[in-house]
Amino acid sequence: MNNGLMRIPAGLLAGIVYPLRALWLLIQTPPLRRYVLIPIAINFALGITLYAALITGGLRLVDAIALDIPHWTAQIPAWADTLPDWHFTFPAWMTHVPAWFPHWPASWHVSWPTWLNPSNWSIPWPQWSFSWRPALPNWFAEIPDWLAIALLWVVRLVLTLVLLLVTGFILLQFGVLLGAPWYGKLSEELEKRQTGQVTIVEVGVARDIGRAILYELKKLVLSLGVGVPLFVLGFVPLVAAIATPLSIALAGTIVCLDFLDSALERRRLRFREKLGVFIRTLPASASFGLVCLVLVSVPLVNLLAIPVCVTAGTLFFCDWVYPWMKERDLAIVDKSAAALSESAVEQNLD
Repeated sequence: MNNGLMRIPAGLLAGIVYPLRALWLLIQTPPLRRYVLIPIAINFALGITLYAALITGGLRLVDAIALDIPHWTAQIPAWADTLPDWHFTFPAWMTHVPAWFPHWPASWHVSWPTWLNPSNWSIPWPQWSFSWRPALPNWFAEIPDWLAIALLWVVRLVLTLVLLLVTGFILLQFGVLLGAPWYGKLSEELEKRQTGQVTIVEVGVARDIGRAILYELKKLVLSLGVGVPLFVLGFVPLVAAIATPLSIALAGTIVCLDFLDSALERRRLRFREKLGVFIRTLPASASFGLVCLVLVSVPLVNLLAIPVCVTAGTLFFCDWVYPWMKERDLAIVDKSAAALSESAVEQNLD
């Protein structure tokens, strides 16, 4: 690889363009597309379930937090009575047949399935309440009405973005896990096209399943061990400016590992070694992980983005990881050969 790409600005740009390269490759290479059709169908079924549950309940929680903020001051502000009536409801187009079928024959009748009509859902959404409340300074109760409403809209926007990030992250974890057989074949075919060979270390089915479970558990420990403290620190006003970017960086790291894992797992690397690959390829790996995090967080787009990002992860591996791994393996072989030669010489002398 060109040494200029190793510089920080160029490395950041290099990581960003891999999803676009992957999309163009899938468009131009029909044999690879057969490995993404079933995962896309899985993502659609999984996405409908997750968004119906998490987004609906999450948006109601966001509304509940926004309506509860006036109680975070010592006395309820006067502008609390002028707040909009924030209650999440489904838009009309989700509960009626779309009106953009004016020329269909009169004998045709189109209706949504009963389970897809949100008005018929019987999910017992919780009635959110807050027993613990942050303490806002007293001057917050004296700000003008327009400023209070503007700030609360900003809070709702930020919380909604966080909700989309979390939902996209969960969709990614389940989508990659359920689509693993097809993504594995896609990654193998792509690596063979890019490097001329595929490296697979066979370990047996039982051990392979054990490694997959252990990998997910280690990711969970990393996410909870680092993510939960950062989430709590996000409520501390001065520390939040640092905790929030670190939380996004952690999510980007996990996402990057997920999309590189098809190629790395074929070589049976340990979790620590996979993290080492991420660190060694900085800053390109960071920008790659962040752009993939954005793609899997956008509703509907993420249903197609996961297979594209898996493809991008293998392309990234072939460009940034494979060359130095090959050099390392050759160095190990040379060292072993030299050791054997020395041993043979010593035996001959004896």
